[in-house]
Amino acid sequence: MLGGRIGPVLAGWREELGWTQEELAQRAGISRGYLSRLERDVPEQPGLTVLSRVCGAMGHSWAELYRDAGLSLPGDVTLADIAEGINDPELMLYLRRLPELDPRDREMLRALMRYLFERRAVEREARRTLGQQLALPAVGLDGSGDE
Repeated sequence: MLGGRIGPVLAGWREELGWTQEELAQRAGISRGYLSRLERDVPEQPGLTVLSRVCGAMGHSWAELYRDAGLSLPGDVTLADIAEGINDPELMLYLRRLPELDPRDREMLRALMRYLFERRAVEREARRTLGQQLALPAVGLDGSGDE
């Protein structure tokens, strides 16, 4: 459950554009009834794919939706992190083409991304550990901490 907060944001964006629910639903490729339930915050967990389509049809991102709804993101991801990626035109071109990939290619891409992010996490942990080791106080010969 998204805390009953996304509905008013979606409805507000749609109304600012002067669109009916039918118009937005058609542009997002979902039913008007489903959009109506989203806007009324009927208890359900919409997928990120659906939210991306609805937000994208109105010229927004799901990250903006979360921000405007006052929701936090899972894990240690910040909206600034996501915005940095969203504002990268080349990355966005590739992301828009993901639906064109066949399942085998998508799985290969997922595996590569997992590898890269896991490797980056290991490198980050190694730097943190080294930083802690370098920050140890100097210990004198008598063990007092004074040299």
